[in-house]
Amino acid sequence: MERLKHRKENTERKEQPKSGVQEIFDRHRKKTSLSKFERNRNKLIRWGILCAAIVIVVIYLCLPSSRVKAVSVSGTKYLDKTYIEEVAGIQENDVFYLTVPTYVEHKLKSDPMIQDASVSLENGNIISISVTEKKAVGYRYDSTAEILLGDNTTAELKSDYLDIIANVPYIEGFTSKKETRLLCKALNKVDQEMIENISEITQYSLSYDDNAMKILMRNGGYFVGSFYNLDKLNQYYAIYNNMTDKSLCISADDNNDVAWQEVCPWNQTSSTTEYWTNSDGTAVTNKYGDQVKKNYYQKADGTDALDAAGNKIPIPIDSDGNEVIDGDFESNYANGYYSTGTLSIPSGG
Repeated sequence: MERLKHRKENTERKEQPKSGVQEIFDRHRKKTSLSKFERNRNKLIRWGILCAAIVIVVIYLCLPSSRVKAVSVSGTKYLDKTYIEEVAGIQENDVFYLTVPTYVEHKLKSDPMIQDASVSLENGNIISISVTEKKAVGYRYDSTAEILLGDNTTAELKSDYLDIIANVPYIEGFTSKKETRLLCKALNKVDQEMIENISEITQYSLSYDDNAMKILMRNGGYFVGSFYNLDKLNQYYAIYNNMTDKSLCISADDNNDVAWQEVCPWNQTSSTTEYWTNSDGTAVTNKYGDQVKKNYYQKADGTDALDAAGNKIPIPIDSDGNEVIDGDFESNYANGYYSTGTLSIPSGG
């Protein structure tokens, strides 16, 4: 009887309604369990997606279609295609879509010989690279071997640049920063094709210009110029091909758009070089403070043009020491308008 009574009491105790506090705890435990389940489910889903993506990437990387099929390089003149690929860090069989064009462009532009670069991903898994090289104007061996560039920068001479020095002149002298800057600036105005025809540039001091230069061309001829007239070198072959005496030098003036032929400075005697003087005997100087050399007209065959008295006809200068060249000299000379040594066109002529 006692057992039955005890069971009855337990049953009645269980059937008694729960208190409000107990119900709150039960609901909280249930809510916590559901929230934990939701978090675990979302985490499992994210891990599942990540694992699937990894599997897909691994499968893609194992396929031949994921690889670079070819590298196309354009715009180079002196730099080798293999060198460009090496600087870019790209080669065939690299992963195609792991190539980031902007990053590759940055690497290429960091090379001292490359002015600009463009990289793109093309159809057929082809990497297209287009580069613009800086203008190389010469090379020299000073404290270090280096290439001089038209933008007044230099590049250390290394084996990858050997094709460059075969096509630009060797430069001797002009060792100060100012001289180097002026030389690079002057050569930047010379056509690249003409630069490739220069063998050697040597600093050559003249009585009227400490920074003059002697330029030996690959055909054996010479051009004598300065920082301020080196663009006249573009006329070199137009004059040289008409010269009868190839031992003469081609020279230029800072203030005129022409070049001419004359006895090379190192072959001139003290009496060969003449300078303009004022009426009081003082030397005429130009805006640079240099003495103005007296030059003479020459005929098409390279010989001196003479007046009726047999004297050479000087090219006149203005008050600033600039030469005033007669653009129609040959025809005026042929018509006898220089018989007095200066241009004199008859009235009505």
